[in-house]
Formats: sequence, C-alpha cells, structure tokens
Amino acid sequence: MTNWHILITVSPLLLLSCQTRQLEQIPTSDSKIPHSWSTKIKELSSDNNQTFWAESFNIQRLTELITLAQKKNPDLISLTELTIATGEGATIAGTKLMPIVNAELTGSRTKRNLIGFNFPDSSTSFTTNSFSSGINVSWELDLWGKIKDSHSSSLKRFNATLADLSAARLSLSGQVAKTWFAGLENSLQIKLTQKTVNTYAQNRSFINERYRKGLATALEQKLAEASYQSSLSILAQRERRRNQLAQSLQLFTGEYPSGELDFNASENLPDLRLPQLPPIPSKVVQSRHDLTSAFMTLEAAGLDLKIAKKNLLPSFTLIGGPGSRAESIKDLLDEKYRVWDISGGISQPIFQAGRLKAGIRKAKAMQNSALANLKTLTLRAFSEVEDSLNSDILLEEEENSLETASQALSKAAEICWERYQKGVIEIFDTLDTQRRSFDAQSRLLQLKKVRVFNRINLYLAIGMNAIPNES
Repeated sequence: MTNWHILITVSPLLLLSCQTRQLEQIPTSDSKIPHSWSTKIKELSSDNNQTFWAESFNIQRLTELITLAQKKNPDLISLTELTIATGEGATIAGTKLMPIVNAELTGSRTKRNLIGFNFPDSSTSFTTNSFSSGINVSWELDLWGKIKDSHSSSLKRFNATLADLSAARLSLSGQVAKTWFAGLENSLQIKLTQKTVNTYAQNRSFINERYRKGLATALEQKLAEASYQSSLSILAQRERRRNQLAQSLQLFTGEYPSGELDFNASENLPDLRLPQLPPIPSKVVQSRHDLTSAFMTLEAAGLDLKIAKKNLLPSFTLIGGPGSRAESIKDLLDEKYRVWDISGGISQPIFQAGRLKAGIRKAKAMQNSALANLKTLTLRAFSEVEDSLNSDILLEEEENSLETASQALSKAAEICWERYQKGVIEIFDTLDTQRRSFDAQSRLLQLKKVRVFNRINLYLAIGMNAIPNES
C-alpha cells in the first residue's frame, strides 16, 4: 500500500517535469543589421592586409609601450585575476553534477549510570567504546537538468568575463596610443612655441633698438614685450602638459610616474589617408568584445530563467556508503564488522511565501534587461563606426584647408615683417599676422592629433586588436 502512495504522489511531478523541458528559446534582437555602412569611403588596396592597428602607425616605440602596458598595467592584472576567479567559480558549479565522497573515522567513549537498578554485582554504571569508519557518498540527482543549466550559466558568465577582459585590453591599448600621440603632439607644440619665442625675442630686440634711436614708440615696445612674455607663458604651459602626459603613460605601464619620458619630437604626427572600409556590420558585431560579453550574459540569463522554473520541481538525493562499526578501533579492519547503508530523499517545495515565483519573475526581468542591453550596445557599436568614418572624411577636408591657410599665413607673416622694417605698415598688423600664423600652425597640429584619435576610435569600434598577442 505504501508503494502505491509513493507512486501516486510522484507521478504528477514527473508529468510536470516533462512539460518544463520545452522552455522558450532565448529571444533574439529584432534590430535589422544592414549589409553595408551608410558612410561611403573609397577602399585602399594597400590596407587590405592590415591585421593589427598599431602597425599602421609604424612607430616602434608605440608598439613597445602597448606591449608593456599589456603585461604590467595593475588594473589589467587585477581584472585578469578576477577573470580567473570567475572561471574557478564555473568549475565549482560543475562539480555539483558529480557525487560528493568523504572518508570518515569517528570514535566515542560513553559512561551510563544505572542508579535504581538492583544488579547482583552492585554495579551502578558501565562504560562503552564505539568506533566507526566508512565512505560517505551524497549525490543530488539532476533529473531535471537544473544543475547542468547552472553549470552552463556559470560558463556563459565566465565567457562574458573573458570578453570583458579582451575589451579592457583593447581599451588600454587605445588609451596608451592616444596618450602617446597627445605627448608627441605636445612635443611638436613645444618646438613651435620655442620658435614663436625666438621670433618674438628678435622682434623685441629689433623694436627696443629702434626705440632707443627714437624710431619706435613706447606702445610698439610694450606690445613687443607683451608678445614675448605671452609666448614664454605658453611654453611653460606646454612643458607642464608634457610632464602630465608622461606620467599618464608611466601609470599605464605600471611604472613610477616620474614624468621622465622622451616622446621623440623628431617624429611628426602620421599623415593619414582615408581608411579602408571596415568589415560589414555583421562582422563587426562578431568582433566586438563588448557585444560578445553582452550576448553571453543574455544566454546566461536565459539559463537562469530555466533554473528558476525548475526550482518548482522536487529534488532527489541519495546518501550512503560502506563502512565498519566496532567497540575496538583495531576491529574496524575486520570483515565481520563491515556495514553499509543507503537512503534516498525527495524534497518538493510546497509553501515558500511566493519566493520561487518571484524568482521566476526576477529571472525573466533580468533576461529582458540583458536583451535590451545587447540591442543598445549593438546600435552604439554601429554608431561609433559610422561616426568615425564620417568624421575621417570631414577631418581630411578640414586638415587640407587648414594646411593651405597655415602656409599662406606663414608667407604673409614674412611679408608683413619685411614691410614693417621698411616702415610701410604698423607693428600692430605685423604682430597680429605673426600671431595668426603661429595659431594656424598650432591648430594644424591639434587637428592632426584629433584625426589620429579618430582613427584609433575607428579601430576600437570595429574590434581590431592593436598587437599580435593582445587576444
């Protein structure tokens, strides 16, 4: 009769488990991925074989700094260790699929009082010894696949963490490169400012000499002095900026921020051509580490939802194992004292005050959130590529125009100085033309740096690695 009661109790649960095996699939994004980019750029065949973007700048020192940062950056090392910890967590989750086996050895000595009993030998107590040894096995049977899903979810989150680590490496490479080019641009600005200081110093000497001879006014002398002192102030500002950028690079590479770093001002900022069109949007989706992480998180959320639903089902456990029990520890090895036991258990949730159903709703909300986050990141990735491509076209036009203007202003400054020496024009026009010429050269350097930054942003947007060992 008891067996029939058990069968009647378990049968509905078995039917319920069969229904839960057909859980809904992980929802996919309904955003349509275009087949090509909206921004059109003429492809350059010379860039077709480019695999690592640091190579495109052809600066050995930059590649060395990126490599050093990959190895010694403290934040990246910390994130790497956290990734390892996440992997070990996935390993721990997988061990629940297997039984737990423990070897045990216990011993006890017990004294019993017999007061009130009239034994012939007048004994009022006795002492017993008890020893036991054995192998205890406990195993939760994964009939519904809940433990397997938990392990799979942990693996998905570990893969997401790996993708986050790759994204952090790529981001660090971009930060190192941008800081390097900012330092190079600043060094070139220092050279330009030193040239400006020398020019204004010559102007001041020339005008002071004319002032002593009564050929220049006090206003002209003060204007020349003001221009000279202002250029010295800008030079000091550039020197301070160089020290800050050097310290930033040293922090990236895990070194002491002494500020002593040579940016090699003998080099010029790279002259960039229009980039080759990046891979089609669908390929970019596959290469972006942040999108990989978001997709893995979405799949993990789907598995978590399955787990939350399977928490409504009963759990089955087996406990037992062989062993020995005896009054003497030396008898534990004797076969006649061998024993074994095995037991099973079923646990079915009945009343949890709504906790399990709330867990299902929570898991569903987390899955919807992960899907929305994936859509957001996908659209943001497309936007970053489109913006970088469009900006590159406009920056090239701006650079060409500004370079022409800079050359014209340099020639105009020479003409103005010659005409001032001949007394044809006033010092005001001369100093203003010189200032505009130097400003144009300075803005041209800044624009070249901005264009390099934009190119790096494009490489980051399409998920291209900077150096071979980055992945």
